[in-house]
Amino acid sequence: MANDVTRSTHAHLKAMRLAWPQLVATKRGDGLVVWQGPIRPRGMVYGVRIFWWPGMIDGPYVIVADPDIQPREGLKHADIPHLMFNPEDPTLSGLCLFDPAGKEWSPADLIADTTIPWASEWLHYYELWHMTGEWLAPGVGPESVASLTRSEAQAIEEAVAHVH
Repeated sequence: MANDVTRSTHAHLKAMRLAWPQLVATKRGDGLVVWQGPIRPRGMVYGVRIFWWPGMIDGPYVIVADPDIQPREGLKHADIPHLMFNPEDPTLSGLCLFDPAGKEWSPADLIADTTIPWASEWLHYYELWHMTGEWLAPGVGPESVASLTRSEAQAIEEAVAHVH
């Protein structure tokens, strides 16, 4: 699909229902869609939340809701690799799933085909990091991850506060 085409909310909802039926969608009046449910990369089952707005260029925002992601013993949440760290509430930190500068995700991509497999892969490497102390996945350093705009961050904070 051409990179200038934006997938509709309906296309995302349908693809997610088919590929990941355990992830339940809630659509807010402002267009925000939040999928919530379990994924199992390898060892554990994780409850995740995926936040997406139609036309979102930076890509969906994924947090691990249950269990909260934790640093290795002796480290802080800020030390967790490839995390879009939220210093106000580390449990709301997003997973760094791709390099925005590398244009690995576009609004033409389906979240079901990209974001969920990437989140599962991230969690697999997170489990390995806890075992080995090394982040074994390829990728760019956390310093190159584009941060959300303030308005997107505020919308996520508001949405997270209203999701049960």
